[in-house]
Amino acid sequence: METKVVSTEKQTGKSNETYLEVLGDTVVPSSILLSVAISMTFSIGGYFAGKSIFPSIAEPKMVPSYSLLLGIAGSVLALILCAKLFKPSRILKEEESSVESFQEILRDMQVDAKEEYQLIVNDPVTRKEMEELGILDTFKKSGVQSDK
Repeated sequence: METKVVSTEKQTGKSNETYLEVLGDTVVPSSILLSVAISMTFSIGGYFAGKSIFPSIAEPKMVPSYSLLLGIAGSVLALILCAKLFKPSRILKEEESSVESFQEILRDMQVDAKEEYQLIVNDPVTRKEMEELGILDTFKKSGVQSDK
């Protein structure tokens, strides 16, 4: 598991907040810690509640199984609660891309469009995937325009 610390500014530009990148997702550290605490409390609490409740209503050999099920139910409850409490803070916007915007992205990534296009053309699997997605032509146009 890879964890990175990322510092970004909010859209207002007034505050600088630190985020963690965990499993490819960017999260606020306080939110992730609180959600882990909630999940542990509900899961372990459900298990131990089952250990104290079920001996009076279930067979002794079934108490551990029922307690485990109650702990799992606590985990699901915690999942629902955390999903309601911690909404995603990022906004994703989809836009129609043009060759010019694609070239700008490649420049930002410090990638040569012509070299990338040649690598794609020489790899039949990648070329087929990009043709299916309809983005091979964008790479081709971008590679041709970078020659000028």
